[in-house]
Amino acid sequence: MTNLISKFVPKPESTHGQGFSKLLATVGLLAISSTAFAAPQTSFNLYMDSNTKQVFTEPGPNRIKLGTFEAVSEESQKRITKLEEQQKAQSQLEVGKKGLVVKSGNGDFSMNLGGRIQADASIHSNDDLQKRSNGDPVEAVSGTEIRRARLALKGTFNRDFGYVIEGDWGGNSVSMKDVFVVYHATPNLEFTVGNQKHALSMEVQESSNDIMFNERSLLTGLTLPHFDRAIGLNAKTMGENWSLQGGIYGDAISSSGNGADEGGGVAMRGTFAPINEAGKLLHIGANLGMRKANDNNSLSNSKTPRLRYETTNMSDFYLTDTGSIAGFDEIQLSGFELAAMLGRFSAQAEFGQADISRDGGSDLSFDAHYLQFGWSLTGEARTYKGSDGEFKKLKARNNFNPSQNNWGAWELALRMDELDLGDEDIQGGSQKRLSLNLNWYLNDNLRVLMGYSRSYDVESSPVIQIGGGEPDNIDVISIRTQLSL
Repeated sequence: MTNLISKFVPKPESTHGQGFSKLLATVGLLAISSTAFAAPQTSFNLYMDSNTKQVFTEPGPNRIKLGTFEAVSEESQKRITKLEEQQKAQSQLEVGKKGLVVKSGNGDFSMNLGGRIQADASIHSNDDLQKRSNGDPVEAVSGTEIRRARLALKGTFNRDFGYVIEGDWGGNSVSMKDVFVVYHATPNLEFTVGNQKHALSMEVQESSNDIMFNERSLLTGLTLPHFDRAIGLNAKTMGENWSLQGGIYGDAISSSGNGADEGGGVAMRGTFAPINEAGKLLHIGANLGMRKANDNNSLSNSKTPRLRYETTNMSDFYLTDTGSIAGFDEIQLSGFELAAMLGRFSAQAEFGQADISRDGGSDLSFDAHYLQFGWSLTGEARTYKGSDGEFKKLKARNNFNPSQNNWGAWELALRMDELDLGDEDIQGGSQKRLSLNLNWYLNDNLRVLMGYSRSYDVESSPVIQIGGGEPDNIDVISIRTQLSL
């Protein structure tokens, strides 16, 4: 019966529109019992009941003739099959909110060209200071910069493999970011080889496209100096509400070497969301990381082993800075994460502790934490991806369109964070900070972040006021315009 049905199409003299007849006839034929045909036919009529919409092969009360159908020749069937195969083999080209996307007809290969632009402007106040060590004047750099200008090429090949090649031209210099190949062994297991982020910290894992503030929290004074991107092998298993990943890493891709074998490290992060529904979330997570210095006591990217935090990317202004730590041998970092969401409200917090062992010196311990809140003024809920254990940026319910009285989405964010880099003979200072952001999401690709922060309770800082005394109440106003594809 199936073979017979598949070879019948409406005759040209059909009494109704052919497109409509084909659609209804197909549905009708699938519903016809095989007993309706005692022997193969070359043509037959179909009728539809005007009330029940059922399809019949014989006329009757309230039945409308759909058309006369006849068998398709074997040669015509071959041409149809060949045409279908050609259509499936053709590549698909799309241009949309994800940039330029090209896919092979069979879906085994794809290529996505996208990127991001982040244009920043910032102003500092109360920053007329001097170095504690020698009295040299210190002042934060205020002004404008292209913080990030990235072009990313990513996609799949042979269906089970993926790749990312991302370069950054921000700050008028070139650097490579994500450059890796990933193998999707199963829907719940993948392996990544190349330059990638360490499996560490919710905030580090989240993209700069998605975070609610212009700058990351003071916790990155412990994490990012030596646990950002590095060349390594990472394994990840995940489900809808959980993730577990870990890896072993060498040095960063931009390392130039310094006459010694590079250092190395390991990291592991696990997350679980016992509540993960639309507009409702409870997230818990933990992470561990370790990096060991090379023979010259240098860590990733050949940087001098130290921990510090810069107020903005361009400021060159550090209220907390350990300076070079002599005998730096190994750093161990442990962290705990907690996040929740209820409708338009969200909260996120992390605590981290860095323990450093030194050759010929006592061990050191530093810590940092942050607590942040988000409130969508226009009612949208943030997006959370359970298989990654991280938030994505807010999506506007109505894109910016003044002619229709639509103004996008608006978000208010508040963060309190603290960093302490003082222990034993290392006095890198400590600080607290309060940050407030008003963010405008015009559509899925464009947003504007307007931020204010104040650093206070600064103690034992490497910089002091011109007249003596600790720096205090350092204010930063910043704005970012971001385009991401």
